Amino acid sequence: MPQIRITSLTPFILLLLSGFLLAGCGDSNPQATFDSVSGKHPNNWLPSGHTTEGKAHPENCADCHGADYLGGISKVACTQCHIGNKDSIHPVQWGNFAYALHGNYSQVHGTTSCANANCHGATLEGVAGSGPSCTQCHLGGINSFHPVAWDNNIIRHRDYVALNGTSSCRNSVCHGANLQGVFLSGPSCNLCHPGAF
Repeated sequence: MPQIRITSLTPFILLLLSGFLLAGCGDSNPQATFDSVSGKHPNNWLPSGHTTEGKAHPENCADCHGADYLGGISKVACTQCHIGNKDSIHPVQWGNFAYALHGNYSQVHGTTSCANANCHGATLEGVAGSGPSCTQCHLGGINSFHPVAWDNNIIRHRDYVALNGTSSCRNSVCHGANLQGVFLSGPSCNLCHPGAF
């Protein structure tokens, strides 16, 4: 009886091992953020879905959006929404002062880049998990800090606070959580009401 030579089994063993390796590649990655069949991210990806993954693994975005994040094969640049760069939602020079610096930007550039379904909403009414409604701070509409009826009238300010309280004034971008004022924004209420707050 002839003996089986090891050299004649080598191609067979390699073919068998290749089959095992390929069999393990058939399942989709359950943690993938991109569906290769549809060519899209999951339905809940924007606006807030991509934030966690983008911060944790931005290198995964580079394969499709380009090493410079300017579009790549996806033809979707991160700077379409992240105006300053891939990490900055607003222009980089705003830093932590978007609340104070966005007014001038909006006057010069308009609100087109802000008014979309992923940022502040198509009508600037806000987007859950993303940008707030402009009326959250602009009580009388996007062009008015205070209710339109105030018309910079101190008596109307007094009447508004008497009727509504200070809850809409107490936040980190208007007059401060404790009404002590906010840098580059609303003054301390103690300026006119010494010792009251």
